Amino acid sequence: MLPKEHRLHQDKEIKDLVRSGRNFFLPELTIKYKTNQAEATKIGFIVSGRVDKRAVVRNKLTRHLREISRLLFPQFKNGYLVLIIAKKKLLDLDFENIKKQLTFALEKIGLIYKK
Repeated sequence: MLPKEHRLHQDKEIKDLVRSGRNFFLPELTIKYKTNQAEATKIGFIVSGRVDKRAVVRNKLTRHLREISRLLFPQFKNGYLVLIIAKKKLLDLDFENIKKQLTFALEKIGLIYKK
């Protein structure tokens, strides 16, 4: 679990990010991001009912995304708001492939340092 100061959960921040943030699209994920005035990077997740009607499946995807973000968090650059939105094709991937896709996307947009 990410520390509370690194979670994107305020409605105002999320709406502002959706309205004015930049987008990065993959078939499995959409990532919305923008710079933040504060030092801390904040991360949020959305897995909607369109992905799957069963809450168990949506919660599992959310837990996978949260764990991958926790593992990658030491590599994150400071000062960003990030919203990771799951798509239906994410159901076809296992944990390792989700991690590869998310790492690729975050490196491509410059939110994490490359190893």
